[in-house]
Parts: sequence; structure tokens; C-alpha cells
Amino acid sequence: MAIASRNKININFAMSGMTDIVFLLLIFFMIVSTLIVPGVSDVDLPHSNNQTVSSPELSVSISKELKYYVDGEEISQDLLESKLIELLAGKTGNPTVRLNADENLAWDQVMQFINIAKRNKLKVILGTRPM
Repeated sequence: MAIASRNKININFAMSGMTDIVFLLLIFFMIVSTLIVPGVSDVDLPHSNNQTVSSPELSVSISKELKYYVDGEEISQDLLESKLIELLAGKTGNPTVRLNADENLAWDQVMQFINIAKRNKLKVILGTRPM
């Protein structure tokens, strides 16, 4: 005599919860990836423990070969100030610019950029690597 159970086990798996989680993770990573400021590959940033929560409008990089990049686009040092003014034309208040300066760069090159920022009333954040 065969004994049959009245409670059958449902072996189907509902994927709706899993797809919700996957879509939420996808949206999260898409938003986070837009917040990352692209850097130039040949710029070695100095180390620091301090982190800032301000999001800059522009990123300016200076390599050890004295090549200037504004948001990844190479530009000559003579045109740097005019390019900054052009890109920040419609911004209100004091716009923030992130400076990615090579750690082996002479300070007079960094100070030239800081003087440009001061003349145009820009806030400057120095880009660093975490320790």
C-alpha cells in the first residue's frame, strides 16, 4: 500500500524578486559611475587621508610633462584660463574646480593654476589618492 502525501511541494522558483534586485543594483551602479571624475592616466596624485564631499564642475589635470587637460581634453597652458572661463560661463556663485596635479610637479606650476583660479573666483580642490 502506497502512502501519498496530501501536501505537495511546489518546485517552481519566482524570479520577480531577483529581477527587482538586479535592476536596483544596475541603477545604483549607473548613478555612482557618473559621479566618478575621470583622471588622466599619466598623473600620479599625492596621497592623503582627507576626503571632500564637494562635487566639482570641472577637472583640470597637470602631468609631470606639463601637459594640461581640462575634463580629459588636452589644452595648452596659454589657453587654459580662457577655456576655464568659457566652460564655467553660466555657473552661479563660486564654481569648484578639481586640480589633479602630478605629485612630482614643481609647486610653481601648481601656484600658476591657483592664481588663475583666484583671479576668476574659483574654488580649487586638490585631487589626491587615499592612503
